[in-house]
Amino acid sequence: MIRVAGHRKGNGSATYEEDADLPLYVSCCGYQNFLTKDFSIQRPTGRLDYQILYIHKGCGHFFIDNEWQTIPAGSIVVYLPSEPQIYTYYAKDTPEIYWIHFSGTQSLDYLQRYHIHNCYIGRHRSLTQLFDEIILELQVHKPFFKDFTFASFFKMLPMIERYYQSQFDSTDNSAMIERLIVELNKSYMDPWSIASMAQYCHLSSDYFSHQFKENTGSSPIQFLYNLRIEKAKELLLTEGLTVSEVAALVGYKDPLYFSRIFKKATGVSPKRFHGNRWLMDESLSL
Repeated sequence: MIRVAGHRKGNGSATYEEDADLPLYVSCCGYQNFLTKDFSIQRPTGRLDYQILYIHKGCGHFFIDNEWQTIPAGSIVVYLPSEPQIYTYYAKDTPEIYWIHFSGTQSLDYLQRYHIHNCYIGRHRSLTQLFDEIILELQVHKPFFKDFTFASFFKMLPMIERYYQSQFDSTDNSAMIERLIVELNKSYMDPWSIASMAQYCHLSSDYFSHQFKENTGSSPIQFLYNLRIEKAKELLLTEGLTVSEVAALVGYKDPLYFSRIFKKATGVSPKRFHGNRWLMDESLSL
């Protein structure tokens, strides 16, 4: 486990009596990854302050609304004071987490103003940069570090809401899906999934699937499947490549499975298709 954290007080204290009347202030902020050991938090009565967690990579497992939920990368989790905090990170998921604790007389007002809630917003370098800036300020305590910390955090809150709202901007979504299609044409052999495609577009999986079909008329998996079959047709006509080699080149480790789906899509086996230019011409004319 790697842990990097900064605190408002150099001794890591979580109580700040002299700050009690401030409208908003950050008490501590940090980053952790869990690559070798699992890690769990059990706080049945919560904490005295507010907390925001940002799942940057991997995933976390949170007990929310009386059930365990797997929270994917690109998600925000918010805890209010005294709210039970029960969650686990498993090393096998290779999670990387940013977190921030804050308090102040207007903390709840700011959360409500920017509609900060448990949600998916996607992975954004600009957001992790703000976390890194706050961590650094809370570590080195240079002059005006409290002001810099407040400024970065105050920028973070509307940024979270903006990224959340951007998922529902159909113009932005169409542009992201077009960029994804360009990427799929270059890396169709990679192990793409609904989750990884949605993450590329900074959308939740369900919303991404809906938007992709609206933009292309096809589901994401069917689109990738069709793309791989078309690439396989081209490769099968390349002299010197076996069916097994073509299967691997278009993303299928099992040549038998590849043969089945190829025949289902084209009506002929890849072995028969192999080296037959007239079959390629015929398929293109359909």
